Formats: sequence, structure tokens, C-alpha cells
Amino acid sequence: MKPTLQLPQTIRFPNQDEIPMSNSAVAERFEASKTANIVQGYTLNYNNHKDADLQGFNFYSEININNSNLWNVILALSKTLPEEVSVLFGHIDSDLKYGFYKKKSIVLEFLEKYKTEITQDAFINFGLIYNDDDILIEIFVDESKYIKYWGNDEESFRKILNDFGIAEVDNLEFIDEFPKVRESLKHSNENVVDSHELIGIFFKKYL
Repeated sequence: MKPTLQLPQTIRFPNQDEIPMSNSAVAERFEASKTANIVQGYTLNYNNHKDADLQGFNFYSEININNSNLWNVILALSKTLPEEVSVLFGHIDSDLKYGFYKKKSIVLEFLEKYKTEITQDAFINFGLIYNDDDILIEIFVDESKYIKYWGNDEESFRKILNDFGIAEVDNLEFIDEFPKVRESLKHSNENVVDSHELIGIFFKKYL
């Protein structure tokens, strides 16, 4: 049975004829994808690291969300961030950039203009972060368009996801664990900003 998660139009599982069957590892993962547990839900793992570089957060979560609701969940989770945040952004073939800290409400108002690109462009990594000597809170959406979250207030986090009907799921799997095809958002939606152009806009705005 195919996964039930709603993916963005830019990401899909490959067809049989797109798989190099001579590569046994890829072929095995392709077969496994047919019954993968890629559904709405989240995992939660507690931070047990004593390394100072890995301090500042109590737990880490990965969250599968139907793509049509991804931006709304990002906005809801942004409430767990302080009033100043940094924007993370980058093309998948480039290093991730960390923007200057700015007022969160202004940042979100600006990003709203590009919510389609943020949530559907499979060639862009994006996130919001607050990090100081004591605290790390991060919302990160990579090119596979599910959320990776580092935080400290577990109760608030669980409530936010519960309000969206998103539950903790055992043995949850994610699209980037399997062969996938990425397609240009511009090809299916001519009204969006091209990946490289958007990175340039973010670069001028936040660096």
C-alpha cells in the first residue's frame, strides 16, 4: 500500500523504470517504499548528550505533515521561539546560511509572501532558529519538506501538534529514507520565485 502522507507536487516516488535495478541497494529501498510507514505523525527523542556543543535543547523531533498544512504548523511552532529569530536558508547544493537576528513578527510577515516556495520547493532548505549560551530552539524544513524540531517545552510542543491532529507514531518513516524524485516547482507553478532567485532575496534581506 502506498504511503498516505500528502507530499508537495515537487516530490514523488520514482516509477519502476526510473530505478537502476542493477543497484541492489536502491532497488531494495524502492521495494520497501511501497509499504513504508510515511504518514502524518511525529517522533520524539530526548537529549541525553553531555557534550557542551549538543546542549541547549531537551528533545528533538521529526514531523511528517500533509504538505497543504505545513506552513500553518511552522507558524504554530514559531510561537515556541523567542521574539527575535534568525532565518536559516540555502540551496541544497550550497552551505546553509544563518541570517542576522530580527523581530520574529516582522520575519514571519515577510516569509508569508514565500510560503509556497518554502513549503514546496524541493531544492531549498529553510528554518527559524534561536540559539544562545543556554537555549536552542529550531524549526527546520529541508528539501524533503518535513519538519525537524529542537526544543525545550515538551508540553507546548505536544499540544501544538495535537491541535493539528498530529500524533506521536511508532516506527514512523520519512520520504528521504527512500528513493525519490525532485521536480522544479517553477515547472508546475509559473507564479513562484525560482529557487536561486529566492535564495538571493533572502541573502539581501537577512545577511
